[in-house]
Amino acid sequence: MARPAHILVVDDSTASSNKLTEILEAQGYLVTVVTSAEDAIQLFNFNGFDVVITELMLPGMSGLNMMKIIKERSPETEVVIVSTNASSFNTVKSLRQGAYDFIVKPIDDESVLYNVVEKVLEKQENGRKRQLHVNELTEKNKGLNESLAMMKVINQICLLLTSTFDIAGILQKLTETATEHLQAARGYLLLLDKSGSNLSVKVCTGIDMLSTAEFSLSPGCGISGRAVSSGKPIIIADTSDEIFQAGINEEDPEGVMLASPSIISVPLLVQGRVAGALTLSGGCNGKPFNDDHLEFLSMLSRYASIAVENAGVVYKLKKQH
Repeated sequence: MARPAHILVVDDSTASSNKLTEILEAQGYLVTVVTSAEDAIQLFNFNGFDVVITELMLPGMSGLNMMKIIKERSPETEVVIVSTNASSFNTVKSLRQGAYDFIVKPIDDESVLYNVVEKVLEKQENGRKRQLHVNELTEKNKGLNESLAMMKVINQICLLLTSTFDIAGILQKLTETATEHLQAARGYLLLLDKSGSNLSVKVCTGIDMLSTAEFSLSPGCGISGRAVSSGKPIIIADTSDEIFQAGINEEDPEGVMLASPSIISVPLLVQGRVAGALTLSGGCNGKPFNDDHLEFLSMLSRYASIAVENAGVVYKLKKQH
């Protein structure tokens, strides 16, 4: 349920402020009353008011000067002048300086005040809706621009992958460019042996190659092994999550392969069969990987698969001649 509108009444006349309060509270509004512009400004600094209703002639600072200060601090707050000093000069001056409306006291018809306050609140609500819409469009445009930028990078990497028919070179470029673009700390490509029972490191970056010499992982084990056995990508946003601890320790008991705080592993398919997995860790520039990063890496893996298959075809043709 939405909160009631909070209205600040500024009037040094007790009879007048009581009347305004009676009218407004009858409509369910929350009303606070002060007798001077100075008190109103001090109170405004610590409380949010939807509408300010003020007399022009106040002890000390005038209602117009108070309105100027309030509008500078909170442009969306509307100020309504309710005054006995209703000369045409004062009315025009008030409206020109930003008052939403000018109502003459005494208020004989209470609906006049109701209608003004309702219009103010409706205007503010419409403004909030417009701003929300603008924010949504901004976020959508941001997402679209990021997607376009991602596709541009993918196309560039695709050209790089297809610039050679050397399978080792393709896998090297895949691992290095993926790690570099996602600003990951570590990356490595695992390939199944001929028996399909063990995964070993073919390419790595950010890792000492000597530490991978004895590396061996069975499909279904660890994080990368699960991506291979399932044929589906895996994203771990937080490596401290206990759900993944066993798999991380199984793949990297010495802590030299997988960096925190996040891991992505995607399967590499060749001719419709899973041949290995590309695994990145350390997050994107130290921050957790997200679904966009996962989609990016999955697309690269698909393009790399095509490049590897094409390279295999070229290799076979060369052997035949």
